[in-house]
Amino acid sequence: MMKLTDKFGRVHDYVRISLIDKCNLNCIYCNPSNSLVRYEANSSILSYEELYRLISIFVKDLGVKKIRFTGGEPLIRKDVIKFFEMIYPLKKQYGFEIGITTNGAQLTDKIESLKSLGVDKLNISLDTLNSRKFIAITGKDLFYRTVTAIEKAVALNFKAVKVNMVVVKNINDEELTDFVEYFKSYPVELRFIEYMPFTGNQWDDSKFLSWKEMKARIEEKFVLNEIESDGKVSKDFLVEGENLKLGFISSISDHFCDSCNRLRITATGKIKNCLFANPSELSLKSLLSGESTSDETIINFILNSLNSKRMKHPGANELTKLNQNNMMSIGG
Repeated sequence: MMKLTDKFGRVHDYVRISLIDKCNLNCIYCNPSNSLVRYEANSSILSYEELYRLISIFVKDLGVKKIRFTGGEPLIRKDVIKFFEMIYPLKKQYGFEIGITTNGAQLTDKIESLKSLGVDKLNISLDTLNSRKFIAITGKDLFYRTVTAIEKAVALNFKAVKVNMVVVKNINDEELTDFVEYFKSYPVELRFIEYMPFTGNQWDDSKFLSWKEMKARIEEKFVLNEIESDGKVSKDFLVEGENLKLGFISSISDHFCDSCNRLRITATGKIKNCLFANPSELSLKSLLSGESTSDETIINFILNSLNSKRMKHPGANELTKLNQNNMMSIGG
């Protein structure tokens, strides 16, 4: 079996796939309502059949061990449960891990089906514990639906449930200790994520709080004990006296590019070998939709795309100038 290895020797066994570039929320850091970003036509995104073929190549031929489905909001895509029914036999045959990143608003009525169809892990976004502020951040009155989804995910004993909070200064940063207090008895992992520059989200230094500043604020009330990370992204701690695990995602202030093991596939099938890189010009869709295109051709295209991966992404000031860095289509 070939491995997805870049020119710096990093082996990529984790793929994030955006199922759709649309969302039912308008979060200020990702999909603000005043954004000028335009979405792709449904006919332009990868079909379920094309996704099935791509996933089979990743897990059968390229050593991928983990696939996470993202968006936009993946669970708003039509017939999404049928898609997971399609790939379930692949999951059983090759044993790769399946995760979903979701805002939780459409999760509750699908969650039992997803669990039975091999979904191992859920990352659920929640940026405030205040229902009125939730509306201000997301543009929708869906706070209680999201919290209910988290509680149901915990009750169903997924392999892991993570609650993701994007921290924006003067918006929700005063809630850091509130989150720890609220979730300290939950068998979840809290992940505090640095606010990142993306097209249309009006990022600037005044809204940014580094992971070290977040940690310092939490330590005013709780004792944090560092633990060895079981991944390559977060800086992990246990809250002393509790079972709660915290992870800090420091993409801007302390990048983790040297250990990056992931590729991203946009909703239209373009490869992004870095969260902040421009996608490949040629979409995999044009290859996957051609019945005469061999798996070997697709494999070579993926391998060649990986050759252009840089050692690390640019700094925040340069990232704010990127024009094609739309979080909605990237796959998170």
